[in-house]
Amino acid sequence: MTKVLADDLDNDQVSLLIEFLTAMSNGVFARHGKRIDITGLARQRVKSLVRKFLHTNHLSEYNVLARADTFEIIRIRLEAKSKEDEILKHPMPFVPIPPPPTAVKPRLVIEWQRKPPTKKMRSKK
Repeated sequence: MTKVLADDLDNDQVSLLIEFLTAMSNGVFARHGKRIDITGLARQRVKSLVRKFLHTNHLSEYNVLARADTFEIIRIRLEAKSKEDEILKHPMPFVPIPPPPTAVKPRLVIEWQRKPPTKKMRSKK
């Protein structure tokens, strides 16, 4: 049995989640407030279905937190920028230096007029 806790979602969204799960799979679902009990589905399948529900309903500020036998849908709250972060920034932005050219200039190319030099054979002494 797997549990999904959706405390951060609205009641309408929880009912939409149950409808989505029943349409996408054949497990048994029981709703108790904002908790959903699921039997007959693997944990990984439940997690992927809940993530798919969040993605299709454009709920990108929510994420799925996996615990022992429960999945919790939590809202991600971004921290506001502090003034200390702005003070620590360097006044001049970093501009990368372009890499040196790798192509050989035409005047540096040596053209062979005749056969390349032969290898000299060393004799063993």
